Amino acid sequence: MDIGGENKEEKEVDKFGKVIDALHNKAKLPSLRTYQGDMAEFIKNKDESVVSVVIKEKEKREREEKEQEKKWQEKIAKEEEKKKENKVKTEIEKEEEGSIMFPKPIEKPKSKGNGLQINITIIILSLFLIIGGVAVSFYIIKALKKPQLSEVVLEQDIIPYNNLITLANVTKLNFGSELAGLNLENGVNILQISGVDGNLFKKSEDFFDFLDVSLSLNRTLKDEYVVGVISQKGKTTPFIILMINDFGRAFSAMLEWEKSIEKDLTFLTSKTKIGQTASTTEVGAPLTSEAFVWKDIIIKNKDTRGLVNSKNQSKIAYTFLDKNTILIVGDIDMIGEISSIYASRSIVR
Repeated sequence: MDIGGENKEEKEVDKFGKVIDALHNKAKLPSLRTYQGDMAEFIKNKDESVVSVVIKEKEKREREEKEQEKKWQEKIAKEEEKKKENKVKTEIEKEEEGSIMFPKPIEKPKSKGNGLQINITIIILSLFLIIGGVAVSFYIIKALKKPQLSEVVLEQDIIPYNNLITLANVTKLNFGSELAGLNLENGVNILQISGVDGNLFKKSEDFFDFLDVSLSLNRTLKDEYVVGVISQKGKTTPFIILMINDFGRAFSAMLEWEKSIEKDLTFLTSKTKIGQTASTTEVGAPLTSEAFVWKDIIIKNKDTRGLVNSKNQSKIAYTFLDKNTILIVGDIDMIGEISSIYASRSIVR
């Protein structure tokens, strides 16, 4: 057995063990530094959270942006101020140049002679104005003294008229005779009618109640109406104008009323000349004994319904002046005249 060899192996083992011990006793090698490690160490040492770190970073960026924005605004303000100063300076320079090129004329002192001439001119003009004012006043007074040819438009604003007449204390029986006894002027005469109680018939319903007339037309009648007499071309003819709400219903009602309208409105059918007694000559040619029938007639482009005979003599007729206005008249020849006056109401206003 080789004792020397064994001792050698033991020595080598002891040497290797010492080397290992020496390595264990050495200080540990420092670890590699990274951003993640630094952040972890910072959070650990400062007791900070990731959110607070992010917020602080954001606040820092905002402060930097605000400072940059402030510097930019200050720079812009300075440039604007500089532009204004340059503009004012340029305008002043232009004004000075203009005053040098075009100096203001030196005003000459006014002489006493010029002042006297101006005073004389003012006096002459004042005299002309005074004389003119006196002349205008004279003509106005003279014009006011002249008799008026026409009155203002009727209160109901339906048709222009020349004269306004009041018939008071009338009854159904004496209405015709009161109407016949009127002294009328040429043109359109409008009647204000009151009963024995003294109250005016202001509404169409009041007037038809006075006549004791009941008809289906009442369902579409408005309150406004006119009873009048037209005296023109040697004829004097009474008429009535009614205002309606519904053209279709009114047209149907008028066709139905044709059966009794002549009897209901006898004051329109009387042929006695108004202003004279019943024994005087009748207006127009005497009516013949021929039969009278309702016919469609065209008068001045208006569809007219008339109770006429073969000679176109009429007892009563009616037409629509417009879709809201009905004219009923005793003489068909007067429809054209009344229609023209009605159409002129806007001019008379």
